[in-house]
Order: sequence, then structure tokens, then C-alpha cells
Amino acid sequence: MTKATAGTALIWTAVLGASAIFGTWFFACVFPFAAIATIAALTLDTRKGLVLVGATWAANQIVGFTVMDYPRTFETAALGISLGLGAVAAWVVARAVLRGETRVLAPRAAVALLGGFVAYQLVIFAGALAFGGAGNFSADIVAGVALNDAIWFVGLGALWLGLSRTLPQQVPAAQEI
Repeated sequence: MTKATAGTALIWTAVLGASAIFGTWFFACVFPFAAIATIAALTLDTRKGLVLVGATWAANQIVGFTVMDYPRTFETAALGISLGLGAVAAWVVARAVLRGETRVLAPRAAVALLGGFVAYQLVIFAGALAFGGAGNFSADIVAGVALNDAIWFVGLGALWLGLSRTLPQQVPAAQEI
């Protein structure tokens, strides 16, 4: 995959932001933060990627607390903060795996997602241990969340490849993925 140019970064950021809002509505507690963070690491520069990850987390929390009526408790707020920290950790790990590459082969993108997912899960697990709720980390639940992230990653990656080939003034997308 290639990084977004200035013209496409705005459109792509809006697409990912919209996915955060609608994804929260439909998937509430299994929003694919690791997938979004990895896609941001693959397609956006450092500043835009981090802003997107933070904005995605904020949109998820706003929709959750307003539309989805999440409980307004200390534990829920702490979980929300751990989700944000986990998403940033996922982005950092994905960026480290990619090491600034502009053309990424599918296996390397998959490793970036796997590393991001593990970092995300470790951070939110630490938050759950500190504030209760570690029971949500059974093998079946984590496997379901991993599958959800993988599906979102593939879908968003395909969408990015399609957009990067059709939007004007874009660097040609990598053919490897």
C-alpha cells in the first residue's frame, strides 16, 4: 500500500472516521481499533495517522456514551481510556513493523496487524485487570475480536486500494496487496 497524498488523505480520513461512527453503532464493544490503527499506519503519515486513531477513539466514545447509552461509571470510563491507549499502542507497533516502507507486501501488512492486535489486547487487558472485567478475555472472545479485526482490515484495505486507484492526484497504489 502507499501513503495518501494530501488530496486523498482528507477523503480517506473521512471514510475511516465514518467507519468508526457506524462501526460503533453496529458492533459496540468489538470495534476494530487494531485494524483501524494498522490501516492508518499503512496509509497515512505519522501526524495524520495518530490524529485519525485519536479521532476514531473519540468518535467511538461519543457514540457509545450518547447514542448507545454506555453506563456512566468509573469502570466504563477507565475501559474507554484503555481502549484509546490500546489503539495508540496498536498504531505504534504497526508503524514499527512497517518502518516507513511506502510499498508493503501483504505478509508484512498482516504482521503489522497481528503485532498491533497483540499490543492492543495487552493494553486493554492490563486496564481490565486494574479496573475489573478481565472475564471478557476468554480465548473464544479474543478469537472473535481477532476475526472481526481481520475482516475489517481486509475490507478497509480493499477499499483503500480501490480509492487510491480512482481518486485524482494519487501516487499509484502498490500492486502487491
